[in-house]
Amino acid sequence: MKRVLATLTAALLAAALFSGCGSPKNKEYTILDQSLADEEYVIAFRKADQSLRDEVQKTLSEMKKDGKLAEISNTWFGKDNTTVKTDFTPSGAADDSLQKVKDKGEFVLGLDDSFPPMGYRDADNNIVGFDIDVAREVCSRMGVTLKLQPIDWDSKVSELDGGMVDCLWNGFTTNPEREGQMLMSEPYMTNRQVIVVPKGSSIKTLADLKGKTLTLQGGSTAADALEANPEVKDSLKEAAEVKNNVLALYDLGNGSSDAVLMDEVVARYYTGHQDQLASDAKAE
Repeated sequence: MKRVLATLTAALLAAALFSGCGSPKNKEYTILDQSLADEEYVIAFRKADQSLRDEVQKTLSEMKKDGKLAEISNTWFGKDNTTVKTDFTPSGAADDSLQKVKDKGEFVLGLDDSFPPMGYRDADNNIVGFDIDVAREVCSRMGVTLKLQPIDWDSKVSELDGGMVDCLWNGFTTNPEREGQMLMSEPYMTNRQVIVVPKGSSIKTLADLKGKTLTLQGGSTAADALEANPEVKDSLKEAAEVKNNVLALYDLGNGSSDAVLMDEVVARYYTGHQDQLASDAKAE
């Protein structure tokens, strides 16, 4: 398989959009039943920040117990998709990470702001989403202000370790490599890596990807899922990595690729919100 690393520039995308060619608006998509990976979403903290992690986890457990977490989930998904446990046992950590956040009165959340419905920009350019609403409630109960800090997702570990953000919280998938780099919360939601194709595509199963072009977000666990499925990866004509899922779906919409590999949570949002996809593509 030829593996192509491709990054689309904003200028090229804008030119295509303004010309009206290949816009993803009004395209219809299908999500294959087969997936490449089952995943769990967590919140990531610096390795040494155990007390901060414990406080956030304790607050999530309280929200699960009193129904607030279910209320937020119902708003975004129509049901309670969360997997947070109501019981929590603190680690007894004595580090000062929680106190530092309380002293500055601010909890800085690092995110990819093009990841709906977890965290993204609405029509008024405000960052909204399920994770944002949950984090805002957590911060309210902790007595601090939530600061949303969009980051380069490819540099997320260095952004966290460098102190630019206090956590990574945006549909963040746990895996062994990340667990070696960061301190994780307990999982709060499940996810799958799925294949999205245009409606009417001849691609019905993973085997049908043979000889096709697949697009995915660089630096995401979609890339990990593809690497973990060599029989799929090696059968492809190309695997192209782009900046984010919006550009991946844009490629699919204009015929530059045959399929997209992405988080099911995001895929189901975008396939049901075509106007949002078109708006996000223009914003790029």
